Amino acid sequence: MAVDAQAVSRWTSSDRLDELLELVHGAFAGLQPPSSVLSETIDDVARRLRDGFALVARADGRLIGSVFAAWQGDALYLTRLAVAPAWRRQGVARALVEASAAEARAAGLARLTLRVRQNLPANRAYFARLGFAVTGEGQDPGRPPYDAMAWVLG
Repeated sequence: MAVDAQAVSRWTSSDRLDELLELVHGAFAGLQPPSSVLSETIDDVARRLRDGFALVARADGRLIGSVFAAWQGDALYLTRLAVAPAWRRQGVARALVEASAAEARAAGLARLTLRVRQNLPANRAYFARLGFAVTGEGQDPGRPPYDAMAWVLG
């Protein structure tokens, strides 16, 4: 069953952060090298929510996807895009990105930005299909190199 942007809403629960963290940890498990997200805690989730917001996708009341967003200049920066393994390839990530674009447009922002590990070329190709283009590259200390990507909103 495909998921559309109508199934996406802002995360509003401050007392169920463990549910959100569990989804993110499950979605990032198995990446090589392992993602730093696996060491994040409920306090890290709470900080991300204080600095921005999260969008979540649900099906039958269950949390199946999420993305954190924060305002950075004229852009909405997306991070920790997570989809429950059983829900991959069913439109959840697309719905979350489209809902993020709607949030950005409503706030008068010109673009969405994100980072993609260079060792995950399928992820980079996926975001390119959605309209993102590589705008640069970088590497944080102790982490794999990444490509910075942006989608200029029309």
